[in-house]
Amino acid sequence: MKKWKILLGILAFGSLWGLVECVLGSFDFGGLLKNVPMGALLGGFFGLGLMTYTRKLYGVLWMQLGMGIVAATLRFWSPVGTCVICSALAIAFEALVFEFLFSWKATNPVKNSVKFDLTLAMLIPMGIVAGYLIYISGYFFTQIMTPILTEGSVVASDIGNVAPLILGRGFFAAMFGGISLPLALKLNIPSIDIYKITSKPYYAATISISVFCWAIVISLALAGLLG
Repeated sequence: MKKWKILLGILAFGSLWGLVECVLGSFDFGGLLKNVPMGALLGGFFGLGLMTYTRKLYGVLWMQLGMGIVAATLRFWSPVGTCVICSALAIAFEALVFEFLFSWKATNPVKNSVKFDLTLAMLIPMGIVAGYLIYISGYFFTQIMTPILTEGSVVASDIGNVAPLILGRGFFAAMFGGISLPLALKLNIPSIDIYKITSKPYYAATISISVFCWAIVISLALAGLLG
């Protein structure tokens, strides 16, 4: 029973993450925010926030990597954006980095949960560091793996040339991470115990969310092909 709840949670939250990435992936800010990369917002705020919240909600290690794989798969099939494979690779790798950053276990053997019972003064810098590392790691990973997958090789000088840009843009991801991680942990909305929810309503809700997200992305893909 618990296993199925976790698996369906991975599918539902991963699909929700993928949908947001697909819809906002190619959006550019304007005005005073024109220099803020959307990837920093998606990775540092939404991605980190969602992974942190689900870690708190389910208390299961490696669940967030599963969510990242689902989100990356959904993003890969999306027609939105100029470098879809880059975005998909970044999402999956960001989830992997999250798992390594937050891999220590708490004393709760039932939920196999992770220690997040920290003060706000500790969570803010933790979010800043996590947001920065997750974003730049995913960015560097895509710069290495994308040319390997598409062209069969990678040029080291190209990575060096883009490194200052990646490190600089990481500032925005750090800023968003300093907000999203404390927010996800300190806001107790909703205050629920996933493992005490009746199975049928839970299954219906998670499956409905997943189908809804995939239906929208598939519709966007078909519209792009037909258009």
